[in-house]
Amino acid sequence: MKLGAHFLPEDFPVFVESVRSAERAGYARAWLVDGQMLWQDIYVYMAHALAATERIEVGSGVTNPLTRHPSVTASAHATLAQLHPGRVLLGIGRGDNAVRTLGLKPVPTAELAVTVPRLRAWMAGEEAEGARIRWADERVPIMVCATGPKNLRLAGSLADIVMIYVGVHPASVRWAIDHVRAGAEEAGRHPDDVEIAALCALHVADDQEEALEACRWAPAACANHIAYALKWNPQHGMPEEMTRLVAAREAYDYYAGHLDSEAEHTSYLTADLVDDFAIAGPAERCLDKLRELSELGVDEVSTAYLNGRFEQMELIGRTIVPALQGATA
Repeated sequence: MKLGAHFLPEDFPVFVESVRSAERAGYARAWLVDGQMLWQDIYVYMAHALAATERIEVGSGVTNPLTRHPSVTASAHATLAQLHPGRVLLGIGRGDNAVRTLGLKPVPTAELAVTVPRLRAWMAGEEAEGARIRWADERVPIMVCATGPKNLRLAGSLADIVMIYVGVHPASVRWAIDHVRAGAEEAGRHPDDVEIAALCALHVADDQEEALEACRWAPAACANHIAYALKWNPQHGMPEEMTRLVAAREAYDYYAGHLDSEAEHTSYLTADLVDDFAIAGPAERCLDKLRELSELGVDEVSTAYLNGRFEQMELIGRTIVPALQGATA
C-alpha cells in the first residue's frame, strides 16, 4: 500500500515546501485540487511541484470536463509528462467545487464516459473527435474519482486508478470496490488491472479527540457527493454507514470553508460520523485501519489536505510509512 497526499494550490511558498516534505516523508503521490474560484491555478502549481521534487508523482485531483475543455486538459498534462517522464497523473471527475461555485451542475456520467477515452487518445497524439494534439506522445495514467454506483462502475471500466470517495468504513469501501470491479469485468478488463485509491483524512495523534477534530472536513465534504448520488440513484444500495451521514447533515457553504475542519458547516458531526471517513488516532490504531483497507483491496490511501502540516507529515513518515513499506515487502 502507498500513501498519497492532497494539497490546495494556495500560499505558494508553503505549498512547495509541503510537497517537498511529503516526498521526504515517503508519500508516493501528490494530488492537487482544481478549483478556480477558491484557489489558484492548478497547472502552475503542478509544474512547480514537479520541478521542486525528484520522485513523487504529481496529479490533478481532480479536474473536470466542464470548466476545462478536455483538449486543454490533455495538452497540459502531456506537456508536464514530457518534462517529467513517469511522474504525472491526470485525475478527473464530474466536477465539484469548480462547477458548484459557479452555480452549475456536475457533468452527466455519460459525458465523463466519452471524456476519458478522448483524454487518453489526445495525450498519446492520437485522433479523437476528428482532432489530435500535433506534438503529444505521452501515456499518462488516468484517475477517475467517484462516489455513486454508476460512476464507480464507469471508473472501473475506463480508469487506470479509481479514487473512491466513500469514507473508510469497511462496509462502504467494500460496496464501492465491488462496483469498481463489476464495471471492470463488464468492460472486459481484469479487476486487478484497476488500482484502487481511497480519499480520506489521516491524522496521527495520541489524543483521539484531537485527531478526529482535525478530520472533520472529510465527512462534511463527502456528504455533498453522497447526497447527490442518492438523488440520482434510487436503487443505490449504499450501506447505512454512508447514508446516515446525509441524514444528519446541515447546510454546506463552499465559500465559507470548503475542505476546512474548522468551518461552521462541520458542527453537526459526531465523533462516530467523523470516524467513518477518517483514519485518526494513535499510530497503531491508524495502522490497524490501513491494514484493513489493504485487505479489502485498497492500493493507495490518499490523504488530505496537507498544506503546511509539516509535523504531521514527518510523524507519518516515521510511524506509518515504514510499516506500510514493510507490509508490502
